[in-house]
Amino acid sequence: MANDPSQKFQRPPVIMVLAQVRFPAILKMPAHVPEIQNLLREQGFARYAEEQTQQVIFGPQIKTETGNRWVFARRDRREAVFLAMNFVVYQTSQYEVFGTLAKKFGEVLSVIKGQTGIEFADQLGLRYVDLIRQADGTMPRDFLLEPIRGLTSDELGALSAQCQFVIQAKTQHGDLYLRSFEGSGGDFMPPDLISTHLDYGVTVSDDESFRILDFDHISRCEVDFEPDAVLDKMRVMHESMSRAFYAAVTPEAIEYWRTGSKR
Repeated sequence: MANDPSQKFQRPPVIMVLAQVRFPAILKMPAHVPEIQNLLREQGFARYAEEQTQQVIFGPQIKTETGNRWVFARRDRREAVFLAMNFVVYQTSQYEVFGTLAKKFGEVLSVIKGQTGIEFADQLGLRYVDLIRQADGTMPRDFLLEPIRGLTSDELGALSAQCQFVIQAKTQHGDLYLRSFEGSGGDFMPPDLISTHLDYGVTVSDDESFRILDFDHISRCEVDFEPDAVLDKMRVMHESMSRAFYAAVTPEAIEYWRTGSKR
């Protein structure tokens, strides 16, 4: 999760990064979509799709609301923008460093701001998903520090076991979640993030075991809907996530991902 380009990992475990900005609903958003699409095409988001979404609203009576979202993706499907009446999301499976993500997302935010005139955002979110795989004889769980590894089936005296681990923490900037789970086979993304619009650039064989680290930082605060203001806030949110990442994995894992070899 390093921000400094010199700290870019040669073998990064991160397979998907998501940045989200929520704002008061713009009921006329559909009227802005054609020009937004035109401007995002100029940035390289050549693919377009419109989808219906469902949202569960909790209250005295639980109800489901249907809405639209518009998807703009690059030709290679490694980056995508999701726009709805009350949020915009940037997703990438080609993450390098936070500075690169901030530049690209800032350009998207400038387009949305210029076409809609949104005044402020009321929630920001950053999410990083790491796929940890066996490497040079080291099992996925051994890349993690002991508190996150969990107990094995041997330690439990069981025939099999799968570990799931969750931490919810309060930071100066919002709520930070760390989730980790074991899995095997081709379905490696958290279920709520599976997207047909994004190519994750990796495949997992049916018999391969892996470990997922899923970091999610949510800030429920008002901030001007200006790229610099939004990204300054996300930058400090990212710093908390980076600290959590380094607290979850071993120094040997960092060395391997950074240099491509284990000493």
